[in-house]
Amino acid sequence: MNRRTARVIHQTTNLSYWLENPNWSTGKPISDFGCRIIRLLPFSLHEIQKQIFYDPDKVLAVSGETVVTKSGAGKVDKFMFRYPGKVSLEAFESQVRHEVGIVTTCLAGVALPTEIAIKPAAVFRNHNTIVPAVTQTQERLDLSLNPALDLETVSYEPSSPARDKTAKDLERLLEGTDTLITDFDYYPDIANSSGNLRRNILDGSIALIDVMPYYTTGKRLIGDNPPNAVPHITSDIQDYQEFVGQYGG
Repeated sequence: MNRRTARVIHQTTNLSYWLENPNWSTGKPISDFGCRIIRLLPFSLHEIQKQIFYDPDKVLAVSGETVVTKSGAGKVDKFMFRYPGKVSLEAFESQVRHEVGIVTTCLAGVALPTEIAIKPAAVFRNHNTIVPAVTQTQERLDLSLNPALDLETVSYEPSSPARDKTAKDLERLLEGTDTLITDFDYYPDIANSSGNLRRNILDGSIALIDVMPYYTTGKRLIGDNPPNAVPHITSDIQDYQEFVGQYGG
């Protein structure tokens, strides 16, 4: 298998994920109607595709940008099979390293520290298939202890150190986001529908697990242009600001 085939497989599996996501909209009534039909099916197209294409003993998740696997003790490798045009592997790695470095620096303390390298990806159902890919390596979060941030639920929680910690981390996130937008024309991928902001149920800390940014045009390095990505992000930024504002931030 070559890089191009791996990219097509990833794109197809990613599409089914978003079609089934009830928090996602195409922005077009006819297309959204088709999504609603798909969501009524008694089975998951996304899970079927994952089982067909990927090794279930290795792959933890297939997200918009990456295919996620375990990487030794306490870490994950996130293989990036999606890339723009015919860019070389080395050029893509350089650009990913640049953008991730900016995001993790501006959002230090919230964005997960991320190492970038080119690694051989043996993640497919055919165990003889190995494709070199730009790879993000991060700490592996226990998602049962770090569910997606539900700001509405947090808003109704009684005052506690965990709630205070959430507010402080969101304030830090907002400060870093302002720098990303003002200085680099980047938006972090923090829309509620993405599930990328995770909140620890024990101490209330916030972690951003997807550290590739959107551009102000709504596009990303991998070449896609999700509908209304930046408007969704800016709308949720306002919600975070209102929550933090309760604390005088």
